[in-house]
Amino acid sequence: MSAAPSNGTAPPSAPTPNLIEAYFARRMVYAWELPSVMRKHIYTGAMGSVWATLIAGLFFVYFGTTVGVTEFQWSLMAGLSSWLISAQIASAVLTERTGNRKMIWFAFAVAERSLRLAGILMALYLSLHHSRWAPVVLIISVCLANFLGTMSSPPWLSWLADIIPESEHGTFFGRRSAWMAVAVVAVVVPSGFFLDRIPEAYKLQAVTWIFVGATAIGLIDLLIHGTLPEPPMELAPRTHVIKAMLMPLRDRAFRPWLFFNICWTFSMTVGGVLATIFFVEDLELKNNFLGGAVVVTSVTLVGSVITGQWSGKLVDRLGPKTMLYWGHMVWASLPLFWVLATPATAMAWLTAASLVGGTSSTAANTASNKFITRFPPPESRAMYCAVSNSLGNIAGGIGVILGGWIIELLKDWHMEVAGWTFGAFQVTFVVSSILRFLAAGLLIRRMPERTALTPPATPASAP
Repeated sequence: MSAAPSNGTAPPSAPTPNLIEAYFARRMVYAWELPSVMRKHIYTGAMGSVWATLIAGLFFVYFGTTVGVTEFQWSLMAGLSSWLISAQIASAVLTERTGNRKMIWFAFAVAERSLRLAGILMALYLSLHHSRWAPVVLIISVCLANFLGTMSSPPWLSWLADIIPESEHGTFFGRRSAWMAVAVVAVVVPSGFFLDRIPEAYKLQAVTWIFVGATAIGLIDLLIHGTLPEPPMELAPRTHVIKAMLMPLRDRAFRPWLFFNICWTFSMTVGGVLATIFFVEDLELKNNFLGGAVVVTSVTLVGSVITGQWSGKLVDRLGPKTMLYWGHMVWASLPLFWVLATPATAMAWLTAASLVGGTSSTAANTASNKFITRFPPPESRAMYCAVSNSLGNIAGGIGVILGGWIIELLKDWHMEVAGWTFGAFQVTFVVSSILRFLAAGLLIRRMPERTALTPPATPASAP
């Protein structure tokens, strides 16, 4: 202990951190805090899910189509947004160099949600004034917002994995998914009921007000989530960016996951991303928002609620690989239900599809999340996640543009079979399902078993 100053004055005290410094300060997370940390993680996740579903689901497809976005422009928007996810690599480098995960996540997430609403409001203004630039402004703003949003993902995943114990990861995510689903159902169904009772002349403005409310919820979610503690991060040794990017590719045990992720995301986006346009326009859900909110969103989430917690426990008990396989194999059948749907039978077939999709995707995504966050060493976790997401979404961008091109090419073609119409969308659904079965059935088996998920501190040698 140092002696007091000889002049009798007290030593200067440490400056009190201001509100912003205190908000982003890093500190230890103690065991007694975990229950409250997990609860806050769950209800902020529920708020974020409400924002994402309201601003990017059925209502957004209706809004975009109404302001003039064509089917091929939808595919371009989705494809460009997928390619911009490669920006996660830059975010991962920034995270690994600074260790400021909460600050990086917060800045990009706030910018994303604000810009998305600004683009929607500008597109609405242009549309009401009959400007042909409305869809262009919407596409540009959504792509930029997705670019910013994707930059927030690597630091968030790294931060999450340092808070939640590995032994409880699957169980926690299953419980979190269930509560997120309950929150979304509680909001989306009344919103659909409300929109069905709005005169057509005012429906576009009503949808926009829903987006405003969703953004308010989304920004409050970020403010609350940011109060969660951020543990100090172990910084990776400073290496060249290219070398850091190549580490996941050189890791022989991780490469089977990367190859599967590329193939699965491509196969899923060929027919899946544009399916909502098919629901809204071809199956006429734009005339039945309540029914659409129930069968497309709510039933999917009910499936997640029913299976989320026990499938999460199975991920912890059996390991990610087993649940990856069965979750994705069941999920692969989803587009086949859409093939059979007509405007008269849409409710029945979409309900069955949503149950299958909700149960299987929850298990598959929980297993995927645990695999990619627990595989790498902690200091490289952000980069592994970023490379995995980037490669998958580059393939996904190609897939959705290919799907849009097929739909544009075959838009005037259809085939009648016993009163059932087979057209361009159905072609993409069948192709998507076949490719999904091939990806899951052939590639997941090549991935390492759960007991082998302990890579060395240095990357494996290149072959």
